[in-house]
Amino acid sequence: MSKLSEHYMQEKEKEKEFELDLGYQEWLRDNIAEPSENELDEMEQDLLNKSCFLSNEIITHQDVNNTNYNPMEEQL
Repeated sequence: MSKLSEHYMQEKEKEKEFELDLGYQEWLRDNIAEPSENELDEMEQDLLNKSCFLSNEIITHQDVNNTNYNPMEEQL
């Protein structure tokens, strides 16, 4: 009899989890909308206007932090 009641309790627990997950999925469906085309365009413009995309830094071939660095010495 204990195996039967244990199995019944497990099934009840699975059923509760399923109902909770289903309720959450329905809430997401009803309350969360995909962004519109205008919202996507705004997000793209915001991303392109970030400072990391606006800078025109030129990376030099000279070492800036170690003036004694010579990569050819290390290869020898």
